[in-house]
Amino acid sequence: MKKVHFFLAAIVAVCLSACVQFKTEAKVDVEVTQDGKPVSGVTVYKFIDKGLGEGSTLYKTNATGSAKTNAAGIAHFDLKSPDDFSPSSVAGSESNTFYFCTYDAEDVRSGIATVTIKTGENKTAKIEIEKLK
Repeated sequence: MKKVHFFLAAIVAVCLSACVQFKTEAKVDVEVTQDGKPVSGVTVYKFIDKGLGEGSTLYKTNATGSAKTNAAGIAHFDLKSPDDFSPSSVAGSESNTFYFCTYDAEDVRSGIATVTIKTGENKTAKIEIEKLK
């Protein structure tokens, strides 16, 4: 009988873990411009500051997410738990710093924006892409 109870408990645990959904904790819209005009179709990469500062943004392979800009030059990011924030039930209880970067054709960082955001907030950041020399 104990085996049956253990087996049923295992099935319930698997079913519950399969139903876990990521909860959107905050939102950031990154506006990308060049010479003051919006740029569409640019990939913006998201980095979480884990103590290295913006040094982790030197290589886009360190990114934890990306989004392309729309016709208005806006890349939208939903910051979710547990990837971007620790799971929380109370909005505004945790703050993280994120870096949003663009890169040129040679994978050199061409723009960066730093955003410190709390759970429950919506923010806008701006990146001005540098002109190619």
